[in-house]
Amino acid sequence: PSKSVRFPLNASKTIELEGQQYLHGYVAQSFCGDNRRNMQLVARARQFSTFVLMIGTIAEGNQFQPKHSLIVSNKDRIIIPLICELLPSAKEFRDAIDSLSPEQQRFTRAYRQLQLESTVFALAVIPVKNSLEAVLNLPDGALTKHIKLTQDILKLFLEYQIPSDLLSYVGSEASSIENKIESVS
Repeated sequence: PSKSVRFPLNASKTIELEGQQYLHGYVAQSFCGDNRRNMQLVARARQFSTFVLMIGTIAEGNQFQPKHSLIVSNKDRIIIPLICELLPSAKEFRDAIDSLSPEQQRFTRAYRQLQLESTVFALAVIPVKNSLEAVLNLPDGALTKHIKLTQDILKLFLEYQIPSDLLSYVGSEASSIENKIESVS
């Protein structure tokens, strides 16, 4: 069973994401004279596909703290260099601050605690088509065969920032999918 992940949209609203979750680990080992490899995140969208990529950290439990987000669509390929800092082990840290004054030790321990609190790098990938159907009050899968309409609506939302209530379907739930799509277009 998957557990939902929450992130704040603003001070008063929180979004809850449900779906597949994956955990990957990376252990950076280095030996004498060994250079670290530059790491990068590569995001690529297929043709007629759009998703929101959010990059951030896991704060606590199921709390995602997004730092940056971007929209990737229609064969876009985004390469983001990742800057990874190596943190000393607990023993190395104790040895390094051993000669400092008690006040400096308190400060460095507090700073290290801040570093350790947000070291879990996290990504959230949100497909736009499913959310677009929900915002437009259309049934799931209604826009699957209407690629041009989907792209035109996304263009209106992203480039011209048209409010969704101007385009969403308002009518009988018993109406056919074609009639709902016709009223949206």
